[in-house]
Amino acid sequence: MAASPKGWTTMAWQSDYGQFYLMDRNDKAFEAPVEITPEMEARCLFVMPSGITIYTQSCLQQHIRIAIYDQEPSHPLVEPMSDKPWTHEETVEVRFPSKTFAISSPSMPDPLPNGPVFFVDTVECAMRISWMEFQGSRDDSVPIEPDVIDIAIWPRP
Repeated sequence: MAASPKGWTTMAWQSDYGQFYLMDRNDKAFEAPVEITPEMEARCLFVMPSGITIYTQSCLQQHIRIAIYDQEPSHPLVEPMSDKPWTHEETVEVRFPSKTFAISSPSMPDPLPNGPVFFVDTVECAMRISWMEFQGSRDDSVPIEPDVIDIAIWPRP
């Protein structure tokens, strides 16, 4: 039987400086990485002690989908809405010590106090991130489809 999400959302987002954070809500010492290493750039992410930085190809708009499961879901080979292949995929382990996290960005290093807030069942989680990014030259004067970043989260086995 396929895993069904316990909760999910899709947000229109604009990543400042090509990055955004999923950070534990109680981490008062949160500091985003200042230097981006070649490994971070290649993997498009950086796992922190209580959250993760996710890098995007540019500062243009993304649709960020977050789904929380109670077990590992099946991972589609293509982006379900467009049927286009993912341009990058990574699976990592992350920690959210308070079992809650919020989304944030460089221009707003502290998440909004009233949401959105996400709840997970365990401190240690597995996370599958799939990117479907625009391929081609970017021109801010011409509308293009937003990148899609799909994030599936489930308890670490």
